[in-house]
Amino acid sequence: AVVSTQSGHYGRGGTKKTPNFNDQENIITSCDEMISQINVVMGHVKKVLSGEVPADKELGRQIMEVVQAVPNLDSDTITNMLNSHMQDLLAVEYLTYLTRQQLAVSARLNQIL
Repeated sequence: AVVSTQSGHYGRGGTKKTPNFNDQENIITSCDEMISQINVVMGHVKKVLSGEVPADKELGRQIMEVVQAVPNLDSDTITNMLNSHMQDLLAVEYLTYLTRQQLAVSARLNQIL
């Protein structure tokens, strides 16, 4: 499971807001589609192994190339990568807020002086 950080996020006017999790939703959707495609391939491979469908050497090579191209990452590594990406996005959002606030303070000071 992906762990989200609960640090303070602020929108315009200093009001607290929830971070944008569209990236996480896109990742979940992509993973669901990939799992569906893997299930289709696994079903075909099982049919070939049981003799229901004749073996196709070219298709077998293509499946092997795809399997070998996938990096071997455990779930902890993937979770750490996603959390790191989320923390980077939150840091950028926070720095953007700070920059806006500093510009607003600077503009007010210029008006006073």
